[in-house]
Amino acid sequence: MDIRQKETIKIVKQKKKRSVWAKLALILGALILLCALAAVFLGLNLLNRLNRPETPTVFADEDELAETPAPTPALSAAPSGTPAPSPSPSPTPTPVLPLADVYPQTILDDGTLAKMRAEAGDERYTHVLLIGVDRRGASGNSRADTLMIATIDRVNKRLKLTSLLRDTLVNIPGVGYGKLNSSAAKGGVALLMQTVNENFHMNLQSYVLVDFDMFEQVIDELGGITVEMSAAEISAANDCIAGLNKQRGVSYLWDGFIFANAGNVKLTGKQALGFARVRHLDSDFNRVNRQFSVLTAVFAKFMKMSLTKQYAMLDKLLPHVETNMQNAAIIDSMLSVLTLDTKGLLHYRAPADELYKGGTYERSSVLFADLPANALAMHQFIFDSASEPKKAEVLKPGESLPPRTPSPTYLLPEYPGYYDGGSYVYPTLDPATYTPEPTIEAWPSPEDTSVPEDTSSQGN
Repeated sequence: MDIRQKETIKIVKQKKKRSVWAKLALILGALILLCALAAVFLGLNLLNRLNRPETPTVFADEDELAETPAPTPALSAAPSGTPAPSPSPSPTPTPVLPLADVYPQTILDDGTLAKMRAEAGDERYTHVLLIGVDRRGASGNSRADTLMIATIDRVNKRLKLTSLLRDTLVNIPGVGYGKLNSSAAKGGVALLMQTVNENFHMNLQSYVLVDFDMFEQVIDELGGITVEMSAAEISAANDCIAGLNKQRGVSYLWDGFIFANAGNVKLTGKQALGFARVRHLDSDFNRVNRQFSVLTAVFAKFMKMSLTKQYAMLDKLLPHVETNMQNAAIIDSMLSVLTLDTKGLLHYRAPADELYKGGTYERSSVLFADLPANALAMHQFIFDSASEPKKAEVLKPGESLPPRTPSPTYLLPEYPGYYDGGSYVYPTLDPATYTPEPTIEAWPSPEDTSVPEDTSSQGN
């Protein structure tokens, strides 16, 4: 075989080899394209399951009385022939801020206000208003029970949650003074976001809303979560669970009770809801810390799940979430969260310590707050803080205790329970000796029985 034949054979082999690699590359490219199309299809299919209602959630009116602004006095015309006064320089009047008549308000200088306006419009930050409502079923009026601003901070590479206390007295645009969450009852989500924007110098445009059932489903789909609880919190959470059972018509009021020692406690969806609603044990301030503990546990457990399980869970849950976010914005936010690679969440609460006081306004318990000062402090956290978050970890639960029951006593059907100012009381008697009486003066009648979580003055 001469040299020319050898070279020809070599060239043919090289062409065949290149052809094989080209085919492999083509197949690989096709597979990548198919995977990408599948991912897009699955992602869009998932996002299209979100609830974007034409008519958003209807919020209940808490019958809070808003202050009616005093009418501006009409100016009297100057008598005919009276010479106009000569203009004279006068000092710039001090602006009168809303709520200054009920609580001192800090006047921010023009430079600070300009900086806050620029921050609110900075597209490197994505903000979503998270609204937790106390709707017990698939429909019906609700109250904006929990309010948080979720922020994706691409500058400092952090995920941040800012809790807004619902009892904060604010100026509701076009309405007057009222609790922050009452703005939802007076004008829906749109007025709620406008109220937050104007009182805290933000620019919220997007919201996500969930209710009690949705909250429980999230926790149960995760297989439960584990949080640290004190003995007092376990008892208070059981009070909330009993109240929830009563509201739902569950005859066995101990259903879902937490039986565990203080420490790390594993919770079902109903139990986690009871824990997140605990308020009368201490205050709304500690309640938002408990809610943050729950969200941190959810974040930790979700991030440990496989992609397949995450998708399956979202496929079940997203149809129950109400939002006005479009698919493109959601995808952008999800990609941003993944690229941040954060290990935990940062948390802040407004109003801040030393910038509020409790009181009563128009027969409602409220928080009087220095809103400009709180807005400035909130901006410093949302836009400037680069603190290292505590790593969100899945906690190891302690040992559960055997369930206890109220047997052999049973709950009186005509007196299903009442709140005595510190905890729920459910009268029980031995069925062998109990004889119903026409009236029992020691207990309120069923018509007077009330649950504080359902009243505007007590809250959840």
